[in-house]
Amino acid sequence: MTPIQRTLLAIAAFVAIAVGTFIYFIANWDASKAEPIGAMEKRSPFISPDKPRGLGQRPSPALSARTTA
Repeated sequence: MTPIQRTLLAIAAFVAIAVGTFIYFIANWDASKAEPIGAMEKRSPFISPDKPRGLGQRPSPALSARTTA
């Protein structure tokens, strides 16, 4: 067996194991043991209610200052 064939065989084995474990996970999923996503109460650390910024708002002046070389 050439090194290329061994590499391809290793890649195929990895993909087969990954797909197999995913199928096993889905097949054994029990929805009654998991909380729905909407039940999460902890807020994301990336959302800052102090400074709501959305589309169409002016960027921060500190971020827009560019230096030329």
